[in-house]
Amino acid sequence: MAHLLSGDAKKYHERITRELSGRFRIVPLHERVPPHLTLKIPFEADTEQIHDVEKVLRSFARVRRSAPLILKGFGRFGFKTIYLDVCKSDQAVSLSRECINVLRENFPWLPNAPLEGNKLHASVARFLSRRQFLRMWKLLHGLSPSFNSSFDNITILKKEDSHWSVHTRIALPEEHDLHDVELELRVARHKTLVS
Repeated sequence: MAHLLSGDAKKYHERITRELSGRFRIVPLHERVPPHLTLKIPFEADTEQIHDVEKVLRSFARVRRSAPLILKGFGRFGFKTIYLDVCKSDQAVSLSRECINVLRENFPWLPNAPLEGNKLHASVARFLSRRQFLRMWKLLHGLSPSFNSSFDNITILKKEDSHWSVHTRIALPEEHDLHDVELELRVARHKTLVS
């Protein structure tokens, strides 16, 4: 489960992962998975379970709004992973945590990871040796990408062979769209009470 990047952030992520895989002979992330921020670690589920997860995510998305997101610079997890960093966005982290909590409450069978949703990031290089990391970090540390974006979707990715593709993309409304949804819900409740 993920948030798909879009616009300039997506283009940059694709370009930098392509460049890094070619230059350092590492796993070509740009060919294996769409540019994204991971929300939930991979899990296995049958068709009925996925349908239930989609229903819960759609309900969640109906009453939440998108959150601002700033991707800026690079970070790392030890020397194994380098990522495009997400600046501390309280709204985005809160949205991510809420989503994970809703999933945990409704689907205890889903796997959990420590600190899930606390460090939003978009991996650009994974499974690195110490030598690869040091050479790559030296190159990337001098770059300062910065993108204003929006946490405006929750997406279920599906693994097919060694590639991940979009299974379901659920949009999170902008604030004005959320007002329209709330109005429609009030009208629908009023009609139910009147009938």
